[in-house]
Amino acid sequence: MTADVMAERGRLDIGRVISETLQVLRRNIVTFSILGLLLAGLPMGIITFIQARTMGGLATGKFSFSSGYFGAIGIGGLTAMITNAILQGALIYATVQDLNGRKASVGDSLATGLRNFLPLLGVTILFAVAFVLSSLLLIFPAIMLACAWCVVAPSVVADRTGVFGAFGRSAELTRGSRWPIFGLFVLLAVFFIVLGTVFNVLSGVSMMAANPAAIVAQMTSPLFVIMGVIRQTIGAMIGSTLVAVLYVELRRAREGAGPQWLADIFS
Repeated sequence: MTADVMAERGRLDIGRVISETLQVLRRNIVTFSILGLLLAGLPMGIITFIQARTMGGLATGKFSFSSGYFGAIGIGGLTAMITNAILQGALIYATVQDLNGRKASVGDSLATGLRNFLPLLGVTILFAVAFVLSSLLLIFPAIMLACAWCVVAPSVVADRTGVFGAFGRSAELTRGSRWPIFGLFVLLAVFFIVLGTVFNVLSGVSMMAANPAAIVAQMTSPLFVIMGVIRQTIGAMIGSTLVAVLYVELRRAREGAGPQWLADIFS
């Protein structure tokens, strides 16, 4: 274990998390863009377009909450959850490989995502259910719970904890660092709000349109769909990479994990 790693033990450096995230993205921009586009951007673009076309019935008075409508919503949501789980696994693998000085290919990353997508889907569902239920009681404890469990996905992929073990592992790693993590995710939320606003302006969308037909026309325009695909791709890339880097930095801070640990993860 190196002296600099020992010096870092016990302290999570949020500035370093952000810096490492940006560097990983820069070094892997092509691989991450391909994965993000295939597994986040395109699926969300298709889902958004279909939903907007379905809602077009609002303008003509022919819209109804039929079984077909709910079926389309359900299938779209499940598809997005599955592709997002695969993307998380792929980008976590690629990020850890990069931090270990190795270059991950699209194929290897995708294979890792496919191998882990079922447990990742499981932790995603459990995380969402727990967050919603806790939010019904008090919102702030729910946010702190989210901070405690923020690295469940990397725990599944890197530590191979299984679905339920990932929550305990994440809570252990984040103990003592949850306020800095909270601040990090506030910054991330602000960034995503700004990003969404910029893309809405670029795509010419205004939800202040005079009638539903105008809103639907905007949402189904090619420019809006393309901008939505790009925005979703960027957001997914940044979010998954940041969580993976955060996991690595938490292990360094809490356990003093050094370079050899990184080398052993996927060996």
